[in-house]
Amino acid sequence: MRKIIAAVNVSLLALAVAAGTANAATKAPAKATAPATHTVSGTVESFDASAKTLTVKGAKTSWTFSTTSAQAWEGSKSIGVDELSSHTGAKVTVKYTDHDGQMSASSVRIAPAHVAKASSKSK
Repeated sequence: MRKIIAAVNVSLLALAVAAGTANAATKAPAKATAPATHTVSGTVESFDASAKTLTVKGAKTSWTFSTTSAQAWEGSKSIGVDELSSHTGAKVTVKYTDHDGQMSASSVRIAPAHVAKASSKSK
């Protein structure tokens, strides 16, 4: 009788281990974390419409971004990415992700031009 109980216990233990291994193998793989988003500011140096790349010059360096999936803004107004070529020299802020050395812009925001206010001093 003890041999039967021992055999049943060993069988149950083997089934539990096998079920645990099978359960671990069927679990969904961990989600890949999205690349971190970075932000830089500078001036538009150039925009290549055929390659969809934007080059931004900062204080000490220049960056080149892919703009294939970017949204462009001029102030609060949405503009087409192709319009960036007409904004050479404009101040911009670029949000981007860096994936294996490829910087891909998600948002390009052109700073609105400041309009000088006329002074209104009364005499």
